[in-house]
Amino acid sequence: MADNAVKVSIVAPIPTADVEPEKSLTLTQRIDADEGLKAKRKLLTVVSLILLAIAFSGAKVVEANTFIMKISFTNQNGIAYLLLLSIAFLMIRYYNYARPYHDELYEAWTQRMLNDDYFHRYHEEAGESDGLIHDLYPNSLEVDIYQQSCSGTKTKYSCSHLFGRHIEYTWMSGVGSGYENWATVNLMRIKSEETKKEDKKVTKNRVNLKPYFKILSYELRYRTTRFLTHRENLDIIAPYLLGCFSILCFIFSKEIIELLKGFTS
Repeated sequence: MADNAVKVSIVAPIPTADVEPEKSLTLTQRIDADEGLKAKRKLLTVVSLILLAIAFSGAKVVEANTFIMKISFTNQNGIAYLLLLSIAFLMIRYYNYARPYHDELYEAWTQRMLNDDYFHRYHEEAGESDGLIHDLYPNSLEVDIYQQSCSGTKTKYSCSHLFGRHIEYTWMSGVGSGYENWATVNLMRIKSEETKKEDKKVTKNRVNLKPYFKILSYELRYRTTRFLTHRENLDIIAPYLLGCFSILCFIFSKEIIELLKGFTS
């Protein structure tokens, strides 16, 4: 009986190139790549500049080219008011697209401010922390820390209304997954140094403006630094400023022109 021949073929694996994971875009890159945001920003900028030209130079819009026909304008005052209403609408539309970036920019400068030594300072040798955030710990948070049942403590600087400033604390309590606790401290009602000797917590009965204004000075410094050193802040805010400026110049055009004449004469 003849032996059956067995054929064996060996296929060498095809080398594959290493695929690098996609790098996450920075905030500036995401703003530059957002086509919807850029379209609304461009439209708001153009309409604002047209209204500025009408307010200061007396420019007239004669006609507009559309895909179907040419439209001629005879009531120039009506065009200016139409542009004013268009700017107000475009600012709302632009805000819809820019809102996520507002939140990220706010989170960036507030967290950097809270890492300042005035708010939080960590001593490596002693393994202890101090600063305003530590001094204003809520009672429930201090109890959890004392009982060693606290983890994942986070702080957030919150601005509400015009002058409201708060520090929000969130932390996990209990064993295992635990449960989330939160507390808010009103920075306008921090007790004075004399009262802190007895109790370092927040008073509910009066306003203490001295530490409040000191906190506002830190806020102003970090806000200003962020605007001067990171262009994405001005990229987002500039269309609002231009839109508001064009509206004010249209409403008070005579007063502004007279004021400019007084400086030049």
